[in-house]
Amino acid sequence: MIRGATVRALCLCGLLSAAISAQAVPFSVVTTPTTGERGTVLTSALFDSGVDHLEAVDMVLTFDSDVFSYLGSSTGSATGGFSLLAGIPTAAGGTLLQLEMSLATGGPPVDGIAGSLVDVRFLIKPNAPLGDAVLAFESLLFSDYDISRTSGRLTVTPAQGGVISEPASSLLVGLALLALAGGLQRRLP
Repeated sequence: MIRGATVRALCLCGLLSAAISAQAVPFSVVTTPTTGERGTVLTSALFDSGVDHLEAVDMVLTFDSDVFSYLGSSTGSATGGFSLLAGIPTAAGGTLLQLEMSLATGGPPVDGIAGSLVDVRFLIKPNAPLGDAVLAFESLLFSDYDISRTSGRLTVTPAQGGVISEPASSLLVGLALLALAGGLQRRLP
């Protein structure tokens, strides 16, 4: 009896999982590379696996200003003929910044394709904390296209093989030694 109930439950689960479309959660954040060294540039893209009648979207990107410096935005592979307006990052509390962006087309809506909606370039700050950092996209309230909050992660690693800069105090010590040497030369006959 228990065996029959188990089989029925598994069949029901299989039926229900087949009924849920693979497009149910179409958005993802693709960051290239997924691991970044301090001081390097990366591109993060909001990817939509099932673009559905996209004419316009107003969205916001949230990121940590201790980790990233915003460099610029461009239309993605699915929105090549669109116009993109990107604001300037504004404070969102603590070290978080938000960047509002608006995509729109004067032509027909984009439908039935997969691709990135927007590509955003960042510099990983040279003094960024090591570890995971999060980038989060979502549509603004009353946007024509609904994007649920979608996050992507990047692991910040130390810079490899770069020149290690000296502290500013080393420069001051060097100047002081130079001044002392110059003063000693004047005193000696």
